[in-house]
Amino acid sequence: MGLQFQPTQLSDLDDIAEALIAGFNASADARFADRELLKWKYFERGPEWEGSRSYILRKDDIIKAHCGVWPMNLEFSGQRVTSNSFVDWISDRNTPGAGVMLKKKLMNLTDTGVVVGGTEDTRRVVPRIGFEQVGEVVTFARVVRPWQQYASRPKERMLKGMVRLARNASWSLLGKRAVPAGWRSVPVVSFGDWVTRSTGSTAPTPVRTAEYLNYWLRLPRIQVSGFSILHEDQLRGYFLLSKVGNQTRITDVRLFLGDDTDWTTAYSLAASQAEADADTCEILTIASTQFSNHALTANGFRVRGTDPLFVYDPKGKLKETDPIFLNLIDGDGAYLFDPSFPYAT
Repeated sequence: MGLQFQPTQLSDLDDIAEALIAGFNASADARFADRELLKWKYFERGPEWEGSRSYILRKDDIIKAHCGVWPMNLEFSGQRVTSNSFVDWISDRNTPGAGVMLKKKLMNLTDTGVVVGGTEDTRRVVPRIGFEQVGEVVTFARVVRPWQQYASRPKERMLKGMVRLARNASWSLLGKRAVPAGWRSVPVVSFGDWVTRSTGSTAPTPVRTAEYLNYWLRLPRIQVSGFSILHEDQLRGYFLLSKVGNQTRITDVRLFLGDDTDWTTAYSLAASQAEADADTCEILTIASTQFSNHALTANGFRVRGTDPLFVYDPKGKLKETDPIFLNLIDGDGAYLFDPSFPYAT
């Protein structure tokens, strides 16, 4: 029997987890293979998608390739373009071409497709199957409790640790920005339809619904918190934070209308809320646009790495547009965690 293309079912969870562990050469207790996480990620209602968000090629009851889709509808300038971000792409090395075959099938399910970073194999292969690098996604971090961070870090050589501590202590004192008067954030227990207000942005921006944001508030194993942004008691937007060990991540930020100064303030509010947690040693987030990059730099965040942003756009629907505005909840960056490297600084 040849390779069979299948959307996965809940009964496949153990097989998916084992395939991911083997594909990424990880330990059996790898966090990304946690069954509750995979159940939430691929089967729980939230993203705008029908059925499973996990697909496989199977032969003789053995998974030969796997890829997950992270659905995104992009809005900009009054237009809407469907898109998927691809995650957990693995292939059996003894079955040449299986991974590419699966990816090509999934690429046809939406107008466009997005890949951020990925393994060396992924970065080498995706340009060959129609993806084009259109930009970069920058990782930013800010140290807020350097001594506590030093004490909670895995053991390292004394000299290296002290040099890092001195650097991070100086970074924690520079660039911090006060929230302007009249702006505040308020905790959100559950999001409502108000999150669907238009941003009026020309940058392709993933659509947010209350169902999708509330889905993130149910993320297993990791604490995710939501906050509304108000200016002079007028609702201006929201942000999400996720707590991963002693690191808090700004996982989503949205303003309904705002200029560069307002975006800087939005990130200031999110960073202030993250720092208010006494266990937070470092704040992490990403930027893929000029305005988010500028806002984070203005708030004292430091660049800690870049990943290529690849887009599959066979019909040219995203040609000559502004860069896509991505956040950590447009993939799995809100919760992935390696205990050996708990910090970006």
